[in-house]
Amino acid sequence: MESNGEMISFGAGVNSIAMTIMLVEQGWRGPIVFSDTGGEWPETYCYIETFERTWLQPRGLSITRLSPKTHPELYDTTRLGGLEDTLEKYCLVKGVVPFLAARWCTVQFKGTPLDAWREEQGIGKTCIGISASEPARVKSYTNTRYPLVESGITRNECRRIIAKAGLDQPIKSGCFFCPGQNLSNWRQLYYEHPDLYERAAILEDNASEKRERRITLDTRDISLREHAKRRWQGQMTMDLSEWIPCLCKL
Repeated sequence: MESNGEMISFGAGVNSIAMTIMLVEQGWRGPIVFSDTGGEWPETYCYIETFERTWLQPRGLSITRLSPKTHPELYDTTRLGGLEDTLEKYCLVKGVVPFLAARWCTVQFKGTPLDAWREEQGIGKTCIGISASEPARVKSYTNTRYPLVESGITRNECRRIIAKAGLDQPIKSGCFFCPGQNLSNWRQLYYEHPDLYERAAILEDNASEKRERRITLDTRDISLREHAKRRWQGQMTMDLSEWIPCLCKL
């Protein structure tokens, strides 16, 4: 099985990793492409590096990385009104934060560059890692394919594919300042990456000041600084000295 004029959209989450493993084991030899916002959790970047080094490269494959810094021509600067090196910097300059309902950040910093690169390379379709557990997310576009859905692979089966390959399970992929995170995710960020939590809080502060109204990343309209003050300050409930953040530390 070659790529048949297709590319893998590699998001570094459970589904896309399982899909990549499945396709490669079937003989896939096409491009594997990661669109980097510059704001993923550190554990995700570490997992990508380890997955590429220990699993893909021995099979003669690598990950193509797209970002505003390396491929600015792939981004819709007209719609964005300009471009910065990372999504975080863009938000600071424009005085905005990612908005869950509109998902403009996913469209403009993930989907648009991936589509532009596919067209630039003359590739017909993008393989997207949506599992058979999520049929509502499948869209009938002529330039997309869903190998996991086609094979009836569920989310749990994706985890089994990863484990069978001898790999650890990845964390949920996404930016450290994604408004789609639940309270547990924000709490984890506060304790394990306080510097990133502060940067996320600064995004809220900056947007609120520039827009002259209250803007929060949490969908409950509670700011990250309020969460920290109400819930977590002075309540260290885990021994972080024993916590190993990612595979790079092994």
